[in-house]
Amino acid sequence: MKARIVNCSFLFNKKQMKTIILIAGIALISSSCGKIEDEYINRNTTYPVDWSAAADSSSMSFVSVYWNSTKHHFNNDNLGAIGQYDYWPEAHGLDVMVDAYQRTKNDAYKQRISDFYEGVKAKNGGRFYNNYYDDMGWHGLAHLRAFEATGDVRYEVSSKQLWEWIAAGWNEDDGGGIPWNHENTTEGKSKGVPSNGPAAIIAARRWQKYGEAEIINGHNNLYWLSHIYNWMKENRVVQQSGRVYDNFADKNGDWTYNAGTYIGAALEFYKITGNKVYLNDAMKTADWTTSTLVNSTNKVLSDWAEQQDHDVNLFKGIFVRYLTQLILNKDLPETARKRYVNFLKHNAEILWTAGTSKNPVILYGYHWWQAPEANASLRAELSGCMLMESLAMLKNEGFLD
Repeated sequence: MKARIVNCSFLFNKKQMKTIILIAGIALISSSCGKIEDEYINRNTTYPVDWSAAADSSSMSFVSVYWNSTKHHFNNDNLGAIGQYDYWPEAHGLDVMVDAYQRTKNDAYKQRISDFYEGVKAKNGGRFYNNYYDDMGWHGLAHLRAFEATGDVRYEVSSKQLWEWIAAGWNEDDGGGIPWNHENTTEGKSKGVPSNGPAAIIAARRWQKYGEAEIINGHNNLYWLSHIYNWMKENRVVQQSGRVYDNFADKNGDWTYNAGTYIGAALEFYKITGNKVYLNDAMKTADWTTSTLVNSTNKVLSDWAEQQDHDVNLFKGIFVRYLTQLILNKDLPETARKRYVNFLKHNAEILWTAGTSKNPVILYGYHWWQAPEANASLRAELSGCMLMESLAMLKNEGFLD
């Protein structure tokens, strides 16, 4: 089966689209992975990448190729397949559109953010409620961002409703925490960072936005943040190393996205309290992740079990999102900031030069060092888009040359 060639003219005409891709990818053939130093500087890179142009072509291609213009949700791959139960990747698609809209102020993204609300709601059975607490968490985060970026009050309402459903899942079994889903099974009742990491970030952001004015299930959001964060730290983090785990005995279950949301929660807690303990928590886990959850050969982020059309392919992008937020914090020590910036730049250079197909549109491989063939899955595409938007943001904020 051949990949569809999709019209990208809703954002730019064909000549402009081609120019952007060429600017971002010039001298592609001459690049190589290079020697990896402690600070992840790829010293064999022979050309500069225009990260803003790369993000433009990346996010434009994503919305052009994966957006279902009839049903107003994202397709599961670049060939138009629909994953009816792809509820959680949809939230990250919304996040990428918010990233692109905030960066460019292009109304084409804003329109699709608006259309997404009813389209994904309809796909999910006419509501945003879902059996899985972690999946509602991704939507709760993305909906609040969509409201803040566009002023669409529908997202303010849905973000609060999602948060009420999530917080209602908290119980005191095993010392607290929010379970994976609503099912009365061992697996359903199990608790980990996938559900609690996003919940802690939601609580923190809603406390900063609404303060004492918002009470959820009898408590303010600072209460929820404290309880959820402390449960994670005491039950799913190795304090000495910063390792974040689901099963202490199974290192294959150490996922980049769990590390990412723990970093995100710690950073938000630090913003609220100014307590350096939380900033140090974030840095310790960032250091552990960037040295451990990487491919041993090229030092690029990698999760166990990456394969075609698998949930795990989205995990790296989530980690990138929260590591980027850590980099942007003004109180991060400069040595750490430089190290994290170089790490993300190294990952992006490998992805852009080795893991990306650029003709006729931008498509990303699930391994960031290996380009896709005909079929590129939604989850892998989302991770790549998040990385490119991250580099564009770091460039715009003056953290990249």
